[in-house]
Amino acid sequence: MKDDYSQLLIDVQKKSNIRVNSIGDLKFLQEDIKTTTGIAIGFNTLRRLFGFLEKTKPSINTLNSVSKYIDFNSFSHYKNNQKKFDEWYFQQYLQRILLSKKINNDDIDFINQCINYNENIVYLGYFLSFHIQRNNLEILDYVFENVSFKNISGTNFHKFSTILSTSFLNLSEDNYVSLYRALIHHNNFRNNIPLTYIDYTHLNSRYLKVLGIIEELGDNNSDLLFVSLMKFHNYFYREEDILGLDIKKPQDFDGFYVVLKGRYYGYKIMKGKKINPSIKREIINITKDNKANQFLQEIVPVLIIKEEYIFLEELINLFYEDLFESDRWDAHTSAAIYLIALANVNWKNKNIKIAKSNLDLVEVDKVELGYESYVFLFYYLTKVKISFSENKTVDNKHSYTKIKKIVKITGFTKFVTKANKYLIK
Repeated sequence: MKDDYSQLLIDVQKKSNIRVNSIGDLKFLQEDIKTTTGIAIGFNTLRRLFGFLEKTKPSINTLNSVSKYIDFNSFSHYKNNQKKFDEWYFQQYLQRILLSKKINNDDIDFINQCINYNENIVYLGYFLSFHIQRNNLEILDYVFENVSFKNISGTNFHKFSTILSTSFLNLSEDNYVSLYRALIHHNNFRNNIPLTYIDYTHLNSRYLKVLGIIEELGDNNSDLLFVSLMKFHNYFYREEDILGLDIKKPQDFDGFYVVLKGRYYGYKIMKGKKINPSIKREIINITKDNKANQFLQEIVPVLIIKEEYIFLEELINLFYEDLFESDRWDAHTSAAIYLIALANVNWKNKNIKIAKSNLDLVEVDKVELGYESYVFLFYYLTKVKISFSENKTVDNKHSYTKIKKIVKITGFTKFVTKANKYLIK
């Protein structure tokens, strides 16, 4: 019996991104199965399946339920098709499409079945990357028109969008813009490439042009709000005139993605000279009703650059545990942002040793590529402040030089302006 269903248990872990090493892992898996399928599998049943209790022969109902979680109609359906969960089998199939230089409905059906195993979306990303590099619009257009991405988890989808976005960056600027323009009308493309991979590094150049295409062709309020907010970020960090730039909150704002809501409140803070008390209350109340590490991800950096240390400390004290939740694909990026925020609060409170310890915990090499330059600017600005307080000239100038190099790429001169206040002459 072990050989009959042991692979099923492996594929369940692949689908869920939960490696079952403990009873706690099983609890998360049980919840995910219930959320995904509506089927409640008993906890002891799962414990027996995974060997945490003495194993007994599982019922066919149990095996059918587990199979449905990974998008098969039944256990027998899974057994007849389980090779589609095999990474190499899927990769070989994609290679055959490359060799044939064409794609059809049967290929799309196969791809849709195989990407039910989330890791396969990465291989699809590399497949599409090949076609981006060769400007094969016909195949790209066909895939984004017909492939269903609805069951892909956030973590693997972000890997997918990163692979494709970096492939676009290897194109000439004319090809980059024209290919985006040709594909942007596909919801599958627009939502999961330019609106998932937030490219702060090129916000002043290529990515700004893509945002302009979305604004020109889009009619979705959340997309248009996102574009307006990103453009405002660009103006703000480049120290351009923002006085006449007003962004209205759409009527359907309450239904928007929580990170986008946070980005809007970040704009409200940027817009004013000092943060409005009513905005503070709104931010605290909304954070209580949402995931803090998502809602505050775009607010906290603004509080750092605006030097609103008192409110920053208040938010950290209120939501500390929630800020460092690590159940999302962007956990390293958000953790870096919140550790840098902690360092700023401790530096302001003259706890220099603790501030340095906060920065030492930042895993800068694990920050998402699109956010990398943005996070590095805050990281080195904090180092400039700390080295200024310690009167360490070499460290101070080294961090200042790092900021200037990144600003040369991003155009975010505000960081040089801020750093100048703490530059040891």
